[in-house]
This record gives sequence, C-alpha cells and structure tokens, in this order.
Amino acid sequence: MFSHEGPLRTPRQNTVVAGSLAAIGGFVNSSGFVIIGSFTSHVTGSVGRLGSNLANGDSSAAVFALLLIGFFFAGSFVSALILESTPGPIARGYGFALLAEGALLVAFMVVAGLSQSTHPHALDAQAAILCSAMGLQNALITRLSGAVIRTTHLTGVVTDLGIEAARWYRWHRRKLKILPPLLPGRTPAERPPLGRISLLYTIFFAFVGGGIAGAVLTLNISRWAMIVPTAAVLTSTLLAFRNAAKEVPPATS
Repeated sequence: MFSHEGPLRTPRQNTVVAGSLAAIGGFVNSSGFVIIGSFTSHVTGSVGRLGSNLANGDSSAAVFALLLIGFFFAGSFVSALILESTPGPIARGYGFALLAEGALLVAFMVVAGLSQSTHPHALDAQAAILCSAMGLQNALITRLSGAVIRTTHLTGVVTDLGIEAARWYRWHRRKLKILPPLLPGRTPAERPPLGRISLLYTIFFAFVGGGIAGAVLTLNISRWAMIVPTAAVLTSTLLAFRNAAKEVPPATS
C-alpha cells in the first residue's frame, strides 16, 4: 500500500489510502472545531481569520493566525523531509511520517487535557498541533499519489467532481441523443475514466463521514474522540512498516 508512488500505484491502492486518510482529515477537522472553534485541516480558515483580525486591528490575534498557517507549512515541511531523508524502502519513510502524525494527535489530547481552558492562547496552541498534523498528512498523500490526491479539504475534490460531471454529461448526450445540448462541442466527447470519479466520490464521502463522526463523538466524549483518528493513523503506520519489511531483501551469508 505504501511501497509505490505516483503512476506506479494502482487505482485500488489510491482509493483505499485516500478514503482512509480523508476520513481521518474530516474527523480531525470537525473534532477540532467542536473543541477549539477552529478548522485545522486546511489554511483557508486561517487566512480568513488573519484578514478579519487585521481589519479589526487585533494584531496579536492576527499574528497567531499567521502562525497557524506557518504550523501547517511546518507539518508539510517535516513530512517531506522525512520522506526525502529516510534511508531504505520507500514505505519506511511513510511509516515514520504517519508515526509523526499519530504523535501529534496524541499530543493534542494531552495538551487539551492539561489545559482544560477556554483561554484563546490555550485553544490556539491546540489548533497549532492539529494544523501541523494536517499539514503533515497533506504533504504525505500528495507525495504518495503524485499530487493526484488531497485528503484534508474538499475544495479541489468538489471542483474535480464538477469537471467530471460535465464530461459525463457530454458523453451521455452523444451516446443517448436525448439530453439537450448546452454548447457546441470544441472537442469530441469521450467517456471519462470511471476510476477517477470513483476515487473522487470516495474522498468526498469519506471526508464527510469522518466529519460527521468527529463532531458527534466529540460532543459526547470531548477530546477522547481523537483516539479514533489516532488509532487509524497508527494502524496505517504499522501497515507502512510492514510494507517496508517486505521490501528489504533477505540477508545473505
């Protein structure tokens, strides 16, 4: 599952990993919002917060909004550094990157338990940890899939679904001759690859499902809900190290 990158990966491998990590991303995003009032799986919210704080003249809050963007960047940087620097099989690097993400989620639960505070700085510290974890995951899946998959936000996924829907519409109109034409075709209508739209729907529904589960569980058991994505990440970690072990050639005497 983690032994190949980019075009060497099969559609099934991409779908399984994308679905799993998208569910984790949706869960962490919703759970974090319930606990700390911030979305942490993407930087869009932090940029909006930065602009709002600057407009209101709240420089200290603006600085921390900028720091949240920096923490997401730092998570991406560390992920790429791990993947580029880990010697041996490819899967080993992914194992260490996933282990780092799991450690950050554990750190979030610890900090959330120790602080037990609604003070803005305490909540921002927790947000910074989750931003780092999500930046790490986003860089990891980007590298693994060859920049085909994102699992921490849905903007690109929904955009791609719209594009694929337009392609399917043109193809069905050409085949069935019953759907009304919208515009003259500039290019011939060809059947889009089914695997592409299947992958996009997997990411979409996994992220939404993870988001709903994260919100519901967090409202009931607070920060302990984060055990679910942590366990999922650590399970993926074990799978990556198992893949790495299979890649190592047997020792010769």
